[in-house]
Amino acid sequence: MPTGYIFDVEFCWGFQACIAGLSKTSPSFYYPPPTTVLGAIAETLAKEYKIGEDKGRELIPKLSEELLALGVRPLNCTPMRYEDINRRIAVKVTGGKLYPDPKDLKGSFDSPASGKTILSTLDENAPKLRFFAVFNDCEVSFRNLKVRLNENAFWKIHRIGTKESIVSVSEVKKIEKLSVVNGPVKTNYSFPKLDGIKPIKKLQDRWEYENYVNPFRIKKYNPIDYHLKEGEIVTYYIPIMSSSLFSRTPEYYVALEKYICYIYSDERIIGRWSK
Repeated sequence: MPTGYIFDVEFCWGFQACIAGLSKTSPSFYYPPPTTVLGAIAETLAKEYKIGEDKGRELIPKLSEELLALGVRPLNCTPMRYEDINRRIAVKVTGGKLYPDPKDLKGSFDSPASGKTILSTLDENAPKLRFFAVFNDCEVSFRNLKVRLNENAFWKIHRIGTKESIVSVSEVKKIEKLSVVNGPVKTNYSFPKLDGIKPIKKLQDRWEYENYVNPFRIKKYNPIDYHLKEGEIVTYYIPIMSSSLFSRTPEYYVALEKYICYIYSDERIIGRWSK
């Protein structure tokens, strides 16, 4: 039976979501990509089961297999994307010379731009996002272990993105009885543009578009490979909250054919059918 988790996350300043293996400019995103959120969950599970950070990354494809839906919506903030210049040690060969070189410190550094996102609060509280995840089964097999997903995995999330992207989880709800609708629906969460999901009308005009790695098709942990392969990237519709519309929740009217909408109270997220 599908199980849902709704968790509210407070951000210190915002976040940075780097693409592992992309040495130059990393893009900035409106919100943490779905795969980044799966990585944050996998990190807490790896610690709980003493798997280790490197091996723990292999949990991401396992979670992807059971993932039915994953979306985000703002509660009191709006994203501001930008890039800044950072001085980094450069591992390279230039003119037949290997860098970094202690005899040539100036040539041993590079200054690539790094994409970051500030979450600007619209009230006096810390910027907060709400995530809604639905899993087909909360237990996955990992080597010789049975790794079980529960509320503690979400409470223990301390960063979403790079190590500077510090967060604090303020609320977690586990939903074991989800309502489902397979006709036209209104959703207030980010959703993918896939065959069988047809956006009809914006019910609030602050929606943007962003490309992410498809979180439902992760077969192995290789982020840069997925970003370069055609067919592995999917466009997501992203709800944006503005100061003039702060009291209104961004909504989109969507027609569904091969997908369904999972509902809990006023929370409505589009996802796959249960296996």
